[in-house]
Amino acid sequence: MTQQTRFARSVTHLALACCALALGVSPLFVEAAHADESSIVSQIKPDAALSALVPPAYRQRQPITVAVNPEIAPVKFIDDDGEIAGFAPDLLSAAAKELGLQIRFVQASFDSLIPGLGANRFDVLLSLGDFPSRHGKVTFVDYLNVGQTIVASPSRKLVIKSLDDLCGLQIAFSRGTAPIEQANKVSSKCVANGKKPITIATYPDTNMTLLSLTNDASQAVWVDSPAANYNVKKFPDKYQAVFFYYNSSYGIGFGTDDNGKRLAGAVQQALLKLKKDGVYDQLMQKWGMPVKDGRPTFPIDDPQYE
Repeated sequence: MTQQTRFARSVTHLALACCALALGVSPLFVEAAHADESSIVSQIKPDAALSALVPPAYRQRQPITVAVNPEIAPVKFIDDDGEIAGFAPDLLSAAAKELGLQIRFVQASFDSLIPGLGANRFDVLLSLGDFPSRHGKVTFVDYLNVGQTIVASPSRKLVIKSLDDLCGLQIAFSRGTAPIEQANKVSSKCVANGKKPITIATYPDTNMTLLSLTNDASQAVWVDSPAANYNVKKFPDKYQAVFFYYNSSYGIGFGTDDNGKRLAGAVQQALLKLKKDGVYDQLMQKWGMPVKDGRPTFPIDDPQYE
């Protein structure tokens, strides 16, 4: 089965999941199958020196729980077999192999990730934007540069040259995401300049946010660039990118206590080895990730664009 076919079918799975959420018939936190192990990942063997870096607390409670909101193809999504798949699951699975760690992926809504980590329901978060405002709750190992994209229906012929052009628009966001704060700042500036404020609407996830364009519930949506790029390419009759800016890195999230920081350091070293061995580049190519968006040094708590 081709990768494009797997992506296309994932959209159907996401749409069905979104409908269930909207109707209140499914919990926001559900067990998920383990990420599909690619042939690239399956060839990796544990490294004794790297394994020794894993804190005993995690070694003793294996498998460690990795929470993911799988709604951003090709970074993280549900494939046609109902498995969590994508660049980020493959990358973390590869790092876990290097460390000799067993991991268990579970699905969770985006707005439950950080609270779940703080409540010790999750050991690792895969993945979310590295912002300074989150550093008190999450330790990030950054692995990919990402931005934000404003998306609109092509029929609207919306022209956006800067965020200041968003005044007066009704814009949709995924619930709990960082751009909402940015939009509120822009909206306040609009009002101060005698213009209409931005009307903000939130939805459970990225897919529902994008779908708000198709029924005219919103005039534009503000989403992570990987999700925007995928949907604009796949559905050009429905979605058009009208503005883009870099704003953060995607990071794998860990706790901020000593054990969490030590595990973050161990994963960082495993990722560096994966880069040295060519695995990182192979996975970037496999999932169609632009080379310019890579962060092959895997810094800790380094948003870069903030």
